[in-house]
Amino acid sequence: MRRTGFWTVLAVMSCATTSGADATRSTSGETTTTAAAATRAAVASPATPARVTRVAMFKNGYGFVFRQVDVRGGTTVRVDGAPRAVLGTLWAYPVDGDVSVRGFRAVEGKGTEDRDCAAVPDLLRSSIGKRVRLARMSESGSQSYVGTVERAVGDDLFLLRTESSACANGEGAACAAAAGGADGGLLAFSASQFDSVVFLDTPPEQCTAEVARTQLVIDVGGSGSGTIEYTALEEGLKWVPEYRVERIGDDKVRITLQGALVNDAVDLADADVDLVVGVPHYWMSGTLSPMVIEGALEEVVAGSYGPGGRWSGRESNSNAWASNVMQTQMSMPYESQQAYGGAGEVQADLGGVTAADADELSLYRVEHVTLGKGERALVRVFSVEVPVEDIYKWEIGGTEAEAANVLRQAASGDSSALQRVSSQRVWHHLRLANRSDQPWTTGPAVYFADGNVVAQDRITYTPAGANVDLRLTQATDVLVSWDDVEDRRDRAAREIDDVYWDLILGHGELSVRSHEDEEIQLVVVRRMMGTISEPSDSGTVHTEPGGASTWSPYFTGSTDPYASDYGSSYYDWGTTRVNSPTWVEWKIALGSDQEKKLTYQFRYYTR
Repeated sequence: MRRTGFWTVLAVMSCATTSGADATRSTSGETTTTAAAATRAAVASPATPARVTRVAMFKNGYGFVFRQVDVRGGTTVRVDGAPRAVLGTLWAYPVDGDVSVRGFRAVEGKGTEDRDCAAVPDLLRSSIGKRVRLARMSESGSQSYVGTVERAVGDDLFLLRTESSACANGEGAACAAAAGGADGGLLAFSASQFDSVVFLDTPPEQCTAEVARTQLVIDVGGSGSGTIEYTALEEGLKWVPEYRVERIGDDKVRITLQGALVNDAVDLADADVDLVVGVPHYWMSGTLSPMVIEGALEEVVAGSYGPGGRWSGRESNSNAWASNVMQTQMSMPYESQQAYGGAGEVQADLGGVTAADADELSLYRVEHVTLGKGERALVRVFSVEVPVEDIYKWEIGGTEAEAANVLRQAASGDSSALQRVSSQRVWHHLRLANRSDQPWTTGPAVYFADGNVVAQDRITYTPAGANVDLRLTQATDVLVSWDDVEDRRDRAAREIDDVYWDLILGHGELSVRSHEDEEIQLVVVRRMMGTISEPSDSGTVHTEPGGASTWSPYFTGSTDPYASDYGSSYYDWGTTRVNSPTWVEWKIALGSDQEKKLTYQFRYYTR
């Protein structure tokens, strides 16, 4: 089916190339102009420039581009370059004056471009009408094609009028056949799909050539002058947040957010850029609008060379998977006594950046951005001083028997076991209080103290009024021990589908001793797949709702930003049929050289 579509597209394009400007004969023998010829004649007129006024960049590789064009009612306006729009996102509408959009079409036009001759696609673009040899290695061996570059369809998509079929080793008479050989077919190709491109005719030094270019044709209604805006969701725009956390006192830090802008889509000149905080849902991401004329051919070409091409699939092309770890917003809860939505105790210095809300998304606006296609930039988003608290955290999960097994694995050099053991040590954290009036998005954070780089961690999505913990270093001067004791075992206490489970009842003790120079605030969290009860020292028990087949909300509601890391390591998920996860949290003050023992009861089912 894909191959049939490929040759159908080529046949249509071949016909359009050879006869698109010809006239057709009526039944009376008179010459009439075809609609296609009329369209091509129309687009020969100079294009009206469209200016990019605003871009909304997401963190998943997509962005909305807003363009405006000045028009007059009752005319037809032609604009060079149709956006590479995601299906369903290309819209045009009036924003000023007594005008309207009566029609909105995409047609093929002609234009010239000046490009850097250092790039192979630009050399090919400037070599229309010249002979080249393409060579690549395939499973069946070496293949090459010789022919004349006939058209440039996209940025890296060309049509080659071949002089011979693919031949082995790139040698022989067939590969060097004269122009007008027996084959003479059209090959659609991308330079990146071949190992070498040999220019048999010397390409020009100046890479300026006439190229095929999609034009938008807007039929304008109304009267007088006005402005029409059109917008589209396009791939190739992305922003990456980066934080600097700087200690400026015992109880205060300065947090600075900068955005790394990635622009592979469109030239920006004095445009407004909205940096979007949130998780947008665009179902058709990776699927081009039919208005992108060359899009169908690109999909066919990529598909003909196997999986992994740029347009090989909507889901794999969405950039979402690669961005999940850092770019996806991860929920951070806030203390029950905190007010959601901005305590407003500190006024953020946005440095010319304005914050706004759009439904569930928040926007940071950076004005007057000039950034060419293919360029990168760092822009300052905000700087704010907020309260900070030094805390120490000890996270314990699983059962003592599982922990002993992990220690044995770590002693043997198992890397995953070493990581798990490291995760359950005491860590020094900074608890940052977002007292600004805008949320903090997820991103890497580097911590400076006294002019030195101390650590790097991540700040997870933190609403205004919430707290977030930044993990710094292991607290080697805080010593801990852990002891779980099985008090009773009821054999075959529960039966499910002919599987019998033993009930374990016991008690545990956690011991902590601090050798820090001053009093510390310690947070201790004990987790297990089972039921924890009767904690000492005013510990708070959190019980997960649901049973065996219920997804646990713990991983999006935890006070611990590493909850998902802990979960996979701490919990024996094989017992979820009879156990649900619970956890208990203690918050204590621990003086220098002071020891504290925390106790609790537990019960769980096992086989």
